[in-house]
Amino acid sequence: MGGMLLALAFCCLAVSGAKAQDLPTTPPVKMGLWQTTVTSTMTGLTIPPEVAARLQAMGRPVPGSTPHTSVSQSCMTKEEWAKSIERMNNNEAKCTYTNRNFTSDKFSFDMSCTSEHGGVFSGHFEMLVDDDTHTHGTANMKSEGGPNGQVLTINTTLSSHYLGADCGDVKPGESKSLKDE
Repeated sequence: MGGMLLALAFCCLAVSGAKAQDLPTTPPVKMGLWQTTVTSTMTGLTIPPEVAARLQAMGRPVPGSTPHTSVSQSCMTKEEWAKSIERMNNNEAKCTYTNRNFTSDKFSFDMSCTSEHGGVFSGHFEMLVDDDTHTHGTANMKSEGGPNGQVLTINTTLSSHYLGADCGDVKPGESKSLKDE
């Protein structure tokens, strides 16, 4: 799952502690094909020099050295929206959510999750529905206390725009990757 649907699904899944009535039951955007660009930067990851050199020799980026951008297309349907609302109650991730704000044009919350390895992943997510054909948002997350003790910070921006009612070869619940670098 990716793109617009991923952003909306992430929002809905991540707020599993919220009550169903907190979220709009009618999707706040047009149904059909959406294209989403997600750019993430990560700091705090320590890569051994020999591993970084091998990655560079293979022409691959060293994690954390440059922003990572992906562009994907996804098919938003009323059924997919309903499925993401249904998944809200499946809070298997041991997360707590605070400062939840859900309106027809904004989804935001703070979250804190404990991993099975003892680390804590916390931060803030916000998605704004500019109109029924455009959305944008941010996620600012921090991971601490994992198995190797590194403190990672991941800052993400996303923007989505509606392409049309016909999803073409992109099936609901799936995404088509256009760029991943």
